[in-house]
Amino acid sequence: MRRACLAVLAMALFACAMPGVEARDRMSFGVVVPFGPPPPPVYYYPPPPAYYYPPPPVIYAPPPIVMPPPAVAPPPVVTPAPSVVPGTCREFQGNATIGGSNEPFYGTACLGADGQWRVQ
Repeated sequence: MRRACLAVLAMALFACAMPGVEARDRMSFGVVVPFGPPPPPVYYYPPPPAYYYPPPPVIYAPPPIVMPPPAVAPPPVVTPAPSVVPGTCREFQGNATIGGSNEPFYGTACLGADGQWRVQ
């Protein structure tokens, strides 16, 4: 700092001693010292702290159950069963008392679709 001031002073003296410079100009020549109001302070604001959190755990769901569409079956064919199926008829015989005397009787019975025997 001291050297800088001496250098400025030497330059001022040299400028004043220059030929062709009027006395009035020499009197108005001032030594400018680089002093002035200090610059405004510089404030440092650090960035906010960064918080790092682990990601949430990955939960794998089981794949959805895909049910195949139901097979389209043709409607069942319903054939009406005959009330008398061949081979399910039988002959029978018995005794009946008619007017005080025993009389033999004979007949045929067939098995119906509902499981009941019917006399023919």
